[in-house]
Amino acid sequence: MHKLVFLILLYVTLLAQDIQVIDHKIVKDIQPNWPVIINNVLDDSTSFEFLLSLDLVQSVSEGYRVQVLATRYIERADSLAIIMKNTISDSVYVDFEAPNYKVRVGDFIDRDSAESLQQDLVQMGYNSAWVLRTRINSQVSRIKY
Repeated sequence: MHKLVFLILLYVTLLAQDIQVIDHKIVKDIQPNWPVIINNVLDDSTSFEFLLSLDLVQSVSEGYRVQVLATRYIERADSLAIIMKNTISDSVYVDFEAPNYKVRVGDFIDRDSAESLQQDLVQMGYNSAWVLRTRINSQVSRIKY
């Protein structure tokens, strides 16, 4: 009987945990030390302080692009995007919308400009090119702080 009581007390002791109550009013988050990224590609005439003083902001708005291809294979989308970048002067994007990779061209605010590119692409042999309304990168501006 004494052994049974001893085993029960030992079992309860092993299972017991210390419960700590955390007062969230006094707990403060530690600010992370963000790394400084240095781009070795820059030439010596551009100072790092100057680059830190600039911030590139990309404005995203609604507009039109021309979709040339939708495929499940990223290799096919990437190879067509490379060909398109070498063929035309507009921006070329490979967007992933499950389950397909879509090759899209241009950043047009008005539909007429997108339709003009679509007709040019059809004449170049991209018969499946069509205009779609989507988010576009309208401009890149520099802001000084």
